[in-house]
Amino acid sequence: MKNKQYILFTLLFMVFFCAALPAQTVKLLNMNTRMSGQMTGYNAAPFADFIKQYDPDFVTLQEVDFKTERNGKKDFTTELAAELGYFSAFGKSIDFQQGEYGVAILSRYPIEKISNNRLTGNPAEMKEPRTLLYVDVIEPQSKQKLRIAVTHLDHSTEGVRTSMAQQLNGVIGATIPTLLAGDFNAKPSESTITTAMASWQRICNNYATYPSSAPTSKIDYIFGKPAGKWTVKSFEVLTNVTSLTDHCAMLTEVQFNNE
Repeated sequence: MKNKQYILFTLLFMVFFCAALPAQTVKLLNMNTRMSGQMTGYNAAPFADFIKQYDPDFVTLQEVDFKTERNGKKDFTTELAAELGYFSAFGKSIDFQQGEYGVAILSRYPIEKISNNRLTGNPAEMKEPRTLLYVDVIEPQSKQKLRIAVTHLDHSTEGVRTSMAQQLNGVIGATIPTLLAGDFNAKPSESTITTAMASWQRICNNYATYPSSAPTSKIDYIFGKPAGKWTVKSFEVLTNVTSLTDHCAMLTEVQFNNE
């Protein structure tokens, strides 16, 4: 009888303890790498030094080369991940200079799933097809599955960007808590943001992000889904990146409210 009481007490305690655990905050850093490190001689180490200052759980990257002629056939994503001790995923947008060009994600936590999804637009207007890359991970404290996504929309027309944003909505779905970051090449007043991204929660503010030397335009964003479920603990536009890239970096710490 005592054993049964002990087991019941232990189970009740575990249920109470687990329910009382707050969701862990998640820190995400977004960077456009300016042609995969053109400003650093295609060297990943200065990016690693910058990222280490902020100790993010996830890093989302745009303008990433994979073994192109211009970057000396380097695997930028893997090199940067190795410098940081992170897991990584690369998503190709286009073939470029005997290699590939696209986006990437670095994760402190093991990656359960990688999905790279082509985004297109009106061929008469679109300059390049783009991609939506996402990874699924398990946040270790809450055991919550999270989806981290990155994109870099085409800089051609508002219509093309809006079409691409609508496509990524279909890919992401609504079942898994998601953070999406990237260079949308769209100002806050454009339909890409006001209409196509209307179902998302804005994690970022409207502070300008480009160019990094003297920001005047807001074209980089961080969004969360489902809307209303993310508590933004902090958000910053980082301007101390002028030796690395022509875009400001963005840093946020958020908490998902699973209630």
